[in-house]
Amino acid sequence: MVKRLMLFCGLLFAVLTMQGCVMTSVPYQALQVQSDEAVVYLYRPESIISRGIHFSAVLNDKETIGPFINNSYIPIHAKPGVLKIVLQKNSFPKQTLDSTVYDNLESGKVYYLKAKPALFGLYKLVKMDPAVGKAEISSTSYYQPN
Repeated sequence: MVKRLMLFCGLLFAVLTMQGCVMTSVPYQALQVQSDEAVVYLYRPESIISRGIHFSAVLNDKETIGPFINNSYIPIHAKPGVLKIVLQKNSFPKQTLDSTVYDNLESGKVYYLKAKPALFGLYKLVKMDPAVGKAEISSTSYYQPN
């Protein structure tokens, strides 16, 4: 009887713990860009490199967005002007992988930024041509924790 109770409690704990890890996904959909903002799509293509590692992005050393997982994208709504994006691994301590700066974001424009996998679990942020970025991002999904 005690073994069954312990097994039940263990299973209940596992289910409740995993419930917080569930995410919903939405296939890529282009956003309507407001006239007073720019949109930067940060995307991570399908890759076997660091597949299970979650990343986050830090915007202008203030706001952290994510999780950013394999084969996903995150839309970033930004004010015109300067935007600094730092890609970091969600581990302890946080590990910075790469960063980039947009010096002059323009209102109403869309930008594409690819997190390109490299050797040894590293990533490089690459500013993409809009046509190439739009084609590559179309196979990704937007993931949100429930």
